[in-house]
Amino acid sequence: MAPVYKSKQLQSLLIVVTFSLGNRLHADQPVDTQKQDTIDQAYNEFIPNFVKLSQDEQLPFQTNDTNQKNIPTQPVKEKTFEDYFNEGNELLRANNIDGAIACYKKSLELNPVCPQTHFNLGVAQENKENTEEAITAFQRAILYKPAYAKAHMQLAKVLEKKKLTDQALHHYQKAIEHDEQLADAQLATARILSDKEQFKQASTHFRKALELQPNGRATKFELANCLNTINETEEALDLYFELLAQKPDDTAVTYNIAYTLKKLNRLEEAMPFYKSTLERKPDHSEAHFSLGLAYLVTGNFEKGWKEYEWRWHRKHQLTPRDFKEPQWDGSDLQGKTILLHAEQGLGDTLQFIRYAQLAKQKNGTVIVAVQKPLVTLLSSCPYVDKVVQLRSEYPHFDIQAPLMSLPYILKTRLETVPADIPYIYADPVLVEQWREKLSEDKNFKIGICWQGNSNYSTPFLRAVVAAKSMQLTTLTPLFNVPGVSIYNLQKETGIDQLKSLPKNCTLHSFDDDFDQSNGRFMDTAAVIKNLDLVVTIDTSISHLAGALGVPVWNLLPNPPDWRWLLNRSDTPWYPNMRLFRQPKPGDWQSVVATVIEELSAFVSGKPLPKRTITLEEKKEETEQPQAKQPQQQSSLCTELNEELHAINNRIDEFSRRIRMMQHTNPSDPELLKHMRSFYVLTELRKTVQEKIDELIDATTQGAAAA
Repeated sequence: MAPVYKSKQLQSLLIVVTFSLGNRLHADQPVDTQKQDTIDQAYNEFIPNFVKLSQDEQLPFQTNDTNQKNIPTQPVKEKTFEDYFNEGNELLRANNIDGAIACYKKSLELNPVCPQTHFNLGVAQENKENTEEAITAFQRAILYKPAYAKAHMQLAKVLEKKKLTDQALHHYQKAIEHDEQLADAQLATARILSDKEQFKQASTHFRKALELQPNGRATKFELANCLNTINETEEALDLYFELLAQKPDDTAVTYNIAYTLKKLNRLEEAMPFYKSTLERKPDHSEAHFSLGLAYLVTGNFEKGWKEYEWRWHRKHQLTPRDFKEPQWDGSDLQGKTILLHAEQGLGDTLQFIRYAQLAKQKNGTVIVAVQKPLVTLLSSCPYVDKVVQLRSEYPHFDIQAPLMSLPYILKTRLETVPADIPYIYADPVLVEQWREKLSEDKNFKIGICWQGNSNYSTPFLRAVVAAKSMQLTTLTPLFNVPGVSIYNLQKETGIDQLKSLPKNCTLHSFDDDFDQSNGRFMDTAAVIKNLDLVVTIDTSISHLAGALGVPVWNLLPNPPDWRWLLNRSDTPWYPNMRLFRQPKPGDWQSVVATVIEELSAFVSGKPLPKRTITLEEKKEETEQPQAKQPQQQSSLCTELNEELHAINNRIDEFSRRIRMMQHTNPSDPELLKHMRSFYVLTELRKTVQEKIDELIDATTQGAAAA
């Protein structure tokens, strides 16, 4: 603290000498000569007066030798909080983080409520990776200055690094609230909202970030992807083309253009961009896979299945199965044991388990590894020797193949899709039980399903499920069709929508034990066998109903999944299935209106075509030489007779096993399994025999007509 003098005269003189000394000490600065002379004169007059006055006040004062001027000792100036703050800034710029932190802390001892000091301390602590200390510092900066936009943003960044996403989002939004020109905060907010699948809100912030930084290529790309996800595809496509104009060799952009054009069903336009992507980057797994889907949806199975094999190389999708056993090439198994392992969703397994029949015909033992919910259901398939849970301990096998690689291995083409229906069988005991339970309902019975599995791991897959799902209330017109009863086949996801159903809509649901005691899908399959029709979105229920041989109407989004092809109301995968397609993305109302129109005729007993026949097919049918038909029918009849012979052999085998266990407890699991297989095979034999009889009748009638 500076000394206080009693004499005003001494204080005045002190000011003069201090000013004089200050100018002398800054000799490296430009000097005004006239002003300096005046100062020197005042200085010379000051010394004797100062000595006398200081002696009068008994002040300590030292002089050098008698030949020099006596100079007073200057008071020491203590550092202020600004001094420490500025010194901390200099040290921070010099990357002396520890020194900067020490200075900021000393500054805060003198002024603990300065928000900028807390902010700079937070920056220094963050650079030192002292996360908790940085969070505390930024929080205090905000405490003393709630509208401190930069403090909110820096706090959000640290919280985001700690995976505290919700808190980070709050502070990013606060930063924008106080300063919407913060491009980094806009972009970070957009990304978090996108990860939360709040794509509409995210697109607003992506747009603002791009407005603030028009040259932000990454921001424009992310905005396009976000718009693509919410089906604002035309605008997304425009942005991709802008990016392509700036950098024509960017394979990420050429791939996304191809993908988006495919999504818009502009497949001919998409193909050159797929090829361009693969020319520049031959190992672009996403381009290969998506190109495969483009081929498959157009019916080009030969090229499609080959490219579809790239699914194993996609990042964050499927994990390749590393077996020491070789992958099957489709040749005769010669008594070997093959493991067919499921992949992807339950619906995929239900669709492609049919190929186990073809593997069985190759003279081997067939083991299938499937998802846990399907083990019990698929154990009744007579062409499978053993069903195990996927990723469990497998029994011995000699050769293996992924279930969805079998169409590629066996060279499936559009005209050779194996479609012998049924190929999945409900438990005959449960079928009878549910027949009795539903017997009092004399109406036309319809099962419905409206929601897919929303628990997929990636936002993209969840968005795909959302696009093919609908709200239960969209199906309320079904309840108004006279003479129908509606049954609920929805499980787990989508159940919360039941409370939104109008009170005048009666939806028959099942108790909590449904599909529990008897195993997943077991009651569902048995109920479906007792329904007149299943109306469902594209989910596992559509595949289950199709595989069981029950009439099923599949309601498809726009664009549809690859397996349903384009512009047709039938499918080669399920002869008992009709397809109802959205005329434009998201338009479920038109789909349901068509279903109601068709349903009224269906319920009244009027015949409906199984599928739409094109003009080209009619022409081909007219021009088809009739002489070839008996030969084709004879060949098919031979194949069916061989299949019937194999079924009879298996029936005899299970009959023998049951006789051997005639003294076993009737509830023994092994005995029940044999009995169920026996009943299933009996039903299958009946179906095959009916097909043979139909062929024989057709051949006889053709011969008579000739």
